[in-house]
Amino acid sequence: MVQRKIGHAFQREHITKGGKERLINATATCSVMSHADQEQISAEQILKQVYEKRKTVKPSTKVDILDLEELKEYQRRKRSEYEGYLKRNRLDIGQWIRYAQFEVDQHDVRRARSIFERALQVSKTNIPLWIRYIDTELKLKYINHARNILDRAISTLPRVDKLWYKYLLVEESLEQYDMVRALFAKWISLEPVSNAWDSFVDFEIRQSNLESVRQIYTKYVMVHPQSETWFKWLYFEKVYGSVESIRRIYSLAVDTLISFQNVTYENDTIKLIISFINWEASQQEFERCRALLKISIQRWPKNQTLKNESVSFEKRFGDANLAEYNVACKRRWHYENKLKEKPRDYDTWWLYLDLVENTFVRDMPSSLEKSVTESNPNDVTKTTAWKQYILLWIRYLTYVELDLGDISLCRNLYKRLINEIIPHKKFTFSKVWMMYAKFEIRQGDIQTARKILGRSLGMYPKKKTYKEYISLEIKMKDFDRVRKIYEKLLEFRPEDVETWVDYAELEENLGDDERSRGIYEIALKNATSSFPQEARAMLLERYIEFENDAEEFGRARELYERYLVASGYSPKVWISYALYESSAPTEAQLEAIQHSREQQEGNGEAEEEEDSIEFEITEENRRKSRSIFERALKYFREHDEPANRIIILKGWMSYEEVYGIREIQNAVSGRMPKTIMKENPDGTKELKYIFSDDKNDRPNTSKLLTLARKWQEEQESKNGVA
Repeated sequence: MVQRKIGHAFQREHITKGGKERLINATATCSVMSHADQEQISAEQILKQVYEKRKTVKPSTKVDILDLEELKEYQRRKRSEYEGYLKRNRLDIGQWIRYAQFEVDQHDVRRARSIFERALQVSKTNIPLWIRYIDTELKLKYINHARNILDRAISTLPRVDKLWYKYLLVEESLEQYDMVRALFAKWISLEPVSNAWDSFVDFEIRQSNLESVRQIYTKYVMVHPQSETWFKWLYFEKVYGSVESIRRIYSLAVDTLISFQNVTYENDTIKLIISFINWEASQQEFERCRALLKISIQRWPKNQTLKNESVSFEKRFGDANLAEYNVACKRRWHYENKLKEKPRDYDTWWLYLDLVENTFVRDMPSSLEKSVTESNPNDVTKTTAWKQYILLWIRYLTYVELDLGDISLCRNLYKRLINEIIPHKKFTFSKVWMMYAKFEIRQGDIQTARKILGRSLGMYPKKKTYKEYISLEIKMKDFDRVRKIYEKLLEFRPEDVETWVDYAELEENLGDDERSRGIYEIALKNATSSFPQEARAMLLERYIEFENDAEEFGRARELYERYLVASGYSPKVWISYALYESSAPTEAQLEAIQHSREQQEGNGEAEEEEDSIEFEITEENRRKSRSIFERALKYFREHDEPANRIIILKGWMSYEEVYGIREIQNAVSGRMPKTIMKENPDGTKELKYIFSDDKNDRPNTSKLLTLARKWQEEQESKNGVA
């Protein structure tokens, strides 16, 4: 027979771990016995001798495999050893990896994959196991298998950066740049740490896709708004951008960090501002630098860093006070010339008023009057220009009331705005009416405030005005007036279901359940013609919740019947109805709860004791829930709706998993349909469902009831024995 070696992996057999330990122990014992008569040996010497012998590893025995039978015997024995060890210690992931590598060496990839999958079932969070699995597929050049495993890995452990980098490295090595970009987009959607964003940016820079880098940074700075992130963006713009883009990023960074209004970002903001000032100084924009310093010091007057920076800047570039005043005068002259050309440039008006308020305080009243007089819009439609113009009026009114304290002038300005400026026949502004009414309330004149709001609703009724009026009267505790306003609002917009619900909740909070119930009933009468189906469903759900809170469970069940009709017998409503029967007490249970409460009140116990009376689900509740599931199945069976029947059966199975027993669960799951593919005469194929109920021509209700009754008898017998 011709001898031949089959594979490098089949030439050695390794001594097992247990054999090594026995060899070491035997050697140590012989050594101790041979020298026992000559000298006394300490424990330290014994341990040292054992350690030295452990370091000398005997060469493994070489085995030549001569034919296929010996190869199969060798493989069977090694697999038996691995399986035996893993039965004793299945958590040894290293042994799993060695087992899989053995199968790879045997060129049995299918077995290796099976071992890796078994190992993942033991520990899905072991990162080295995932990496070894992926590397094995890559070494064998099964790229698609490796991709599938990588996709599973990042889905199972989305917060492990190593797996994402592994996936990205594979795809970029294969020059699948679109796939790399998609993976990065998926990764950053999880809002990871900064390293992931930086890697995405570096990738796009390597691809020379600069606009994409800017889009990444717009998301990056919102997830990680620290100054380090903004400086990374600024460094990119300094290398690849322009002066305007750098200035825009600096402005955006400062505005964003200030908008957080968080003390933790204060140092970052100041650091960015100082960097901004130094950069503007390098561009010879000294006026911008002084403006930034002034605004920053006004915002953080106690910050010593900004003050030191201001002194340092003025030492280098000039006198701070004189320079700032000159800059302010120049800006004012520029704004005034611009507003003469475009009197309805409201953004410029705001900048102009800000400048006057900060630098020329005495001119502020005249500037405000000038802003509302010269910028009146010409059109008679409610446009953005009108909204910006009204904001100027609001600034004028608040300044006169709060800063000047001139109440008479402020009242005259409100009258002027209401009577002469706003064209109420075309449109109006609820905010102005509410500000006017609250102004009179602050002056203690409530009747005038009510007249103002009544006039607003008479001239141009709006839901927002009604809501504000209602909120105001609720604060005044005048609930009769609140009811009248609600009635007017419902006459104005009877199709608004939220108003009906708010009105009913008001009466519920006031303790008038009958009035609240009447509101719901009136709303439901109008629902068929005025409300869309979603609104009717929301109204009925809120009505059911109200009756449930009022412990009117019988009424709630009647409402569920109406809910079924209104929803077109939706399977979702059927399931909700069935679950409700297992969450609401029956009449007998309700009487028992009421009796227990009466006993507590008679014994003089605290009201908090009512919470100790808990509702327990009984067989009667389960029977009612199952009967509703049966009704639903019967309905959809009669109307030939197999998809809805499946939904009901799944809902029933979920219910039985929580409240039922195994026999009933099996009975319900046995009613799930079988699917077959039926070929139509025209050659098309159609999926058909075959229900066991249809075969028997009757539902399995009797079987379920028998199982439920048997289980109830067993429980009663156990309780009786106990």
